[in-house]
Amino acid sequence: MSNSVYAEHGTPIYVDHISWLTAEDHLYSLDWPTPDDYFYVLPHIYMEDHYYGRAGSVSRSLLWGERRLTAGDLALMVLEKLGTHASWDWMILAQTYPERHALTAPLARMLESASWQVKHPLGVTHMGALAGTEAIQVALWSKLPREKAVIVLVEQRILQDEGPDAYRHRSASQGELSDMAVALESGGDQGALQIHYAGKRVITSAETDFAAEILGSIQHLMSDYAAEQVILQSSLGWHIGGHLLSQIHAPYSCSVSTVDYQSGDVWIQLADRLQKGSIQPGARVLLISWDDARTISACCVHVLHKPLLSRITLNQEIKTS
Repeated sequence: MSNSVYAEHGTPIYVDHISWLTAEDHLYSLDWPTPDDYFYVLPHIYMEDHYYGRAGSVSRSLLWGERRLTAGDLALMVLEKLGTHASWDWMILAQTYPERHALTAPLARMLESASWQVKHPLGVTHMGALAGTEAIQVALWSKLPREKAVIVLVEQRILQDEGPDAYRHRSASQGELSDMAVALESGGDQGALQIHYAGKRVITSAETDFAAEILGSIQHLMSDYAAEQVILQSSLGWHIGGHLLSQIHAPYSCSVSTVDYQSGDVWIQLADRLQKGSIQPGARVLLISWDDARTISACCVHVLHKPLLSRITLNQEIKTS
């Protein structure tokens, strides 16, 4: 297919390198007795107990040696795969869950501790899983076509989930959540992946017609962007039901993962399929993120050629207790 399909869709962003890691729940241990960084995590525990009217919320740790990793540490790990002496015009960090070190924002600590040169650091918060695709719009708003940028998506749930009144209520029961960090590096006005932000939509139908409206929006976007494949936020796939996914008219099936990687989910699925070869150069892939409520956000990825893919496997690098 030619690139003319994009003529009316505005300026794209290009990505040359995807670096990612996942931190599944089995890698964590409960902080019991009191952890050595209790002073940093105490504000989160206090707010949790106050909000839910209870006492005794327990934090959890991802241990690396004797050190407890934070979301900022996870972000640094994926960024190091992009280059230890990198220089970017923009760094966009999207994070919704609170940082374990409650008194210091992760972006500030990352910029202080790393050797990179970043002209314009930008932090984005409270977007949840929508940040996976909305961050593309943020980058398009921010950078000039020839400027270099890196988008970092990171989430770490630092408090133990103990049911429907816990820190993160899971509305879907078919799968699990997982923490992660993803870095997308954009080298300028050309690259391996050509990405267009496709917009955000609020679903207005009643719950009984929710899936039908979602599927209608997806089919419209696939036609508009000449996409052949679609990758859904995993929790959205659980919500609308596997039997309804067959209604998405594409030559490839729309599979749903058993784990949802939050704001990094659609990028991790894309990177995994690129690595396995199930998505080939020339493909156009629609990515759909979801806020676990009524809003979806989308972007379309045209695979011009295979990008650099760097996967970090944490169970080879950390130990748990």
